[in-house]
Amino acid sequence: MNDLRVGYLLKKFPRLSETFVLGEILAQEALGTDIVVFSRRAPDDEPRHPELDQLRAEVVVLPHPREADPFAILIADGASGELLARLGEALEELRPLDHPRLGSIVTEALVLLSECRERGIGHLHAHFATDSALLAHLVQRLGGPSYSITAHAKDIYREGTDPAFLNQLFAHSAFTITVCDANVAHLESILSSTALERVRRHYNGIERAAFESVVRRPAGARLLSIGRLVEKKGFDVLIDALHLLAARGLEFDARLVGEGEERAVLEARAASGPAAERIRFLGPLPADAVRLELEQARVFALACKTGNDGNKDALPTVLLEAQAAGVPMISTPVAGVTEILDQGRCGVLVPEGDAAALADALTELLENPDRGELLASRGRELGARLFDREVQGRILRDWFRAALAASALASTDAREVSCASPT
Repeated sequence: MNDLRVGYLLKKFPRLSETFVLGEILAQEALGTDIVVFSRRAPDDEPRHPELDQLRAEVVVLPHPREADPFAILIADGASGELLARLGEALEELRPLDHPRLGSIVTEALVLLSECRERGIGHLHAHFATDSALLAHLVQRLGGPSYSITAHAKDIYREGTDPAFLNQLFAHSAFTITVCDANVAHLESILSSTALERVRRHYNGIERAAFESVVRRPAGARLLSIGRLVEKKGFDVLIDALHLLAARGLEFDARLVGEGEERAVLEARAASGPAAERIRFLGPLPADAVRLELEQARVFALACKTGNDGNKDALPTVLLEAQAAGVPMISTPVAGVTEILDQGRCGVLVPEGDAAALADALTELLENPDRGELLASRGRELGARLFDREVQGRILRDWFRAALAASALASTDAREVSCASPT
């Protein structure tokens, strides 16, 4: 069996809005990591990325906690006394967090522990420092594999995020990734020194060749934006900016790609101003269709902003893709966006929530395409250094290997101590 067998633990897999997860897994498989994907819930009925056809990993959809019998698992376990003792200790440790779903997560942990043992998983990696990370932590406390976490944005920024919860998860992880320097700075302000010792910045990478091969043929003054239609993406600000452009007499058409809870509200907003006939909502699109949209775009805009609940983008994948495709970009100085645009050297940064400033920036790039192409050229160079999927994948593979080696050593030491103990 491959000695680098890692379980990816996700709430749902696959998800159209989480292309970074699929890309990361494919990069690990290309580097020889043996992957099993554990999806805690059945995936939604939505378009599938063509890259899913390349996935070799087994995808295991875990039963819903209501469908599993934790007592049957405990009875079937050959070392049920030891497992019960570990469970009691873990619950005592976690009780101060007062987590509302701890009971169901215990059931999930018992199921996942059994699955990990059956499949020889040496390490678990959870995306998002939420319930999936708590599940990985609990599996470890029950005698299962070591774990690591990728913390993104909503899991660390959103109002109500409990630093004690993050401290608990991070401090016991083999390592915890977060996806930009801005996130690291934020975590430094809320975490203990013990938890911070586990935190590493690791940029998401993309399959750059797929986007660098885009042959750009801009369809006139076409503006493009891609993302979930949710508050933090700032589509309301973008639509207001488009109405300002139309009022100024600029010729353009705008295409908005994505789906989300705010679609109806945004469509009404788009229909209520002078740009109404120039804004088209395309819904969610697969990767090949996204590349076609990038090919035809003159400018890419993403008006990221901080939501009312504190949630914000960290390192938007769509900006990495637009950058690799060579499309001039406009965005806002939210979290890691400044790192993608290199503080404005590789794209235009405007204040978040400022429709007038966004309209001015759009006007500038539409009327001065040479400036846009210069920014885009710089962006491609930066992206090749920082956001390449294979380069970032090698770093992560080495961290997985180190975690597996440390876990194997700890298991050997524990066995030796057990054998040396008097009977």
